Amino acid sequence: MVEENKILVRRWLDEVLTQGDLGRIDELFAPNYVLHDPSASQGVHGREGIERYVATYRTAYSDACFAVEDQISERDTVVTRWTARGIHREELLRIPPTGCRVTMTGIEFDRIVGGQIDEAWVSYHLSTDGVLDPERVKRAFAVMYQAFPDLRTAQADSITEGDKTAFRWMMSGTHEGEFMGVAPTGRLVTVMGMDILRTVNGEILEYWGEFDVMGMLRQIGVIP
Repeated sequence: MVEENKILVRRWLDEVLTQGDLGRIDELFAPNYVLHDPSASQGVHGREGIERYVATYRTAYSDACFAVEDQISERDTVVTRWTARGIHREELLRIPPTGCRVTMTGIEFDRIVGGQIDEAWVSYHLSTDGVLDPERVKRAFAVMYQAFPDLRTAQADSITEGDKTAFRWMMSGTHEGEFMGVAPTGRLVTVMGMDILRTVNGEILEYWGEFDVMGMLRQIGVIP
């Protein structure tokens, strides 16, 4: 069943998102499907919601191609790490078309019920194709804790397969200090993130992570 679930999610990314075959939606998705995408202006519910969601992204990136980089699965959940590439031809999320080829990395958690995708959570961002600098990460966290002194994180979900573990978590805090040039707003901010770790003998050898930066900036008023 684990491998069948992985194939189901790969078909969603390949046949529907990449190829634009909307005729597969009834086969792949449960009627009451829900997608949690922090960047979506409206919730994605049911098969009609999927059609609108796919149309939005394929209009903006008509040649978009999704490549699965890794998958892990446990029980009824599949976690997929993917890379998408395409040319930005139409407006998306109020961003005017640039005509540039972009690369986007993402992680999604999909819950499978009765052989169909029933619920999903996704997080993604434009890739810098760079190597993670540990010192830069430390400085970023220091800035975060100064701006959100009551910052706290709670695990929402996790699965393990082999030497890899995936986590989905929620982070919240009150904007009480300057952040990215924005004066304190006093707003409570809640964002979602996802991590995949590969460990050997208790040591982390590889890490992949996604964090809803856009959602945080939207909640403190940096972007509409």
